[in-house]
Amino acid sequence: MTEEERKLKKWKEEIEKREVPDDRLENAIQMGYERAKAKQMKTKRLFIRRSAWSMAIAAILMLAFITSIRVSLAFASAVASIPGMSGIVDLIQDNKGLQLAIENDHYQKVGVTGEADGMKVTLEGIITDEASLVAFNTIEFSSKRTNAFLSGYRLLDKEGEEISEAGGFNTNWNLEDDLKATNSVEIEFKGPIPTEEMILEVEISEEVDEDKIGTISLPFTINLQPVKQEKYVLNQTVVVEGQSITIKSITIGPIKTAVEVEFAEDNTMQIFGFEDLRIADGKGDVWSSIKNGVYASGTDDPNVTIYYLQSNFFKETEKLSLKFNKLMALDKEEAELIVDTEKEEIIKQPKDGKFSNLKMHGPYMEIELKGREEYHHNPFSTFYDADGKELHSMSGSFSKNGNEVAIIGLDLPNEKYKNPLRFPLHAYPSYIKGNVEINIK
Repeated sequence: MTEEERKLKKWKEEIEKREVPDDRLENAIQMGYERAKAKQMKTKRLFIRRSAWSMAIAAILMLAFITSIRVSLAFASAVASIPGMSGIVDLIQDNKGLQLAIENDHYQKVGVTGEADGMKVTLEGIITDEASLVAFNTIEFSSKRTNAFLSGYRLLDKEGEEISEAGGFNTNWNLEDDLKATNSVEIEFKGPIPTEEMILEVEISEEVDEDKIGTISLPFTINLQPVKQEKYVLNQTVVVEGQSITIKSITIGPIKTAVEVEFAEDNTMQIFGFEDLRIADGKGDVWSSIKNGVYASGTDDPNVTIYYLQSNFFKETEKLSLKFNKLMALDKEEAELIVDTEKEEIIKQPKDGKFSNLKMHGPYMEIELKGREEYHHNPFSTFYDADGKELHSMSGSFSKNGNEVAIIGLDLPNEKYKNPLRFPLHAYPSYIKGNVEINIK
């Protein structure tokens, strides 16, 4: 073992011994949710570890990841000499696809820094595929400003016209210094990746849902060699507990693997998503869902969703198969929660009655949901009043009272609405199971 490898091994062991204080996790829930809620950038319907809310959970998970970091020495060696990568290792240690891209030199160092409103952001580097990129940033505040945060990103051409279509971002806050963070941004282009200079514009806000107070412009040009994604058209239909699921296609690129799935319109159940969708190569290597980023996106067809897995693009293999055994699903007739906030009463919910203890604290609604220990999904998104008026929460929280009971909080909008409120469910601890394997190649 070389001296460099010994240092890397020691560094890993030290990280594995770190503990995350309970107050950090509590703060991450609220801070992560508020930052996450502002992240839904532009047009596409994105799911970031089950929509905006669970990005708060992603904030917790990213803190937890640091205490159990697992990266290969090959990856650690590849990044050891790259400036600004120490925090990025923590951020992507659970994404084998991005690690493989860096190991295979499909990473471009940038190193451009901008500063505004007491915040300094450095665009450290990028990874690209045919129509999207991941940008890695380091962030430093000049002083502690609890309300200042990154509220969004835009990608502009040199004329200032926006060329990004959709995206999301995740921030890994430094456990030992609240003024420092590492950030990854995933952005999709409206067309092919430009070859001219672009500008990554960082938006800064002080309050959730308020206008930005400043921007930081980070100019750069992509120099990475273009790569062509691998697309497999499958159109294979399987049935799990009477529900028809069609795997339409799988597209593998350097950043992620996209699995195009259609749920039959006449299914009796609302399928919220897969719990264990994965690709296996027959040699023991598995590429599972994106853990701390955009894991799915909607399409123009409400029955078709694109699910994203970690990429095996740089891993040579003769055999690949898509597997899943468990899906989150609920009878369509039951897939809503109706409450009266004035009476603090649950009017309608799924038959198994896992919602309970609805309480109002002024405009803040709190409700409990009984699920298993591994359940960390947002059951709500948009909701409606008795007149059909569309409403959105201002902020929210998610915490666990023991292993099974989740306490969900919503800050209801500061506007008039008529009870009862109807919440279409976008997740719920109810599952169907099967044993599905589809050959890709």
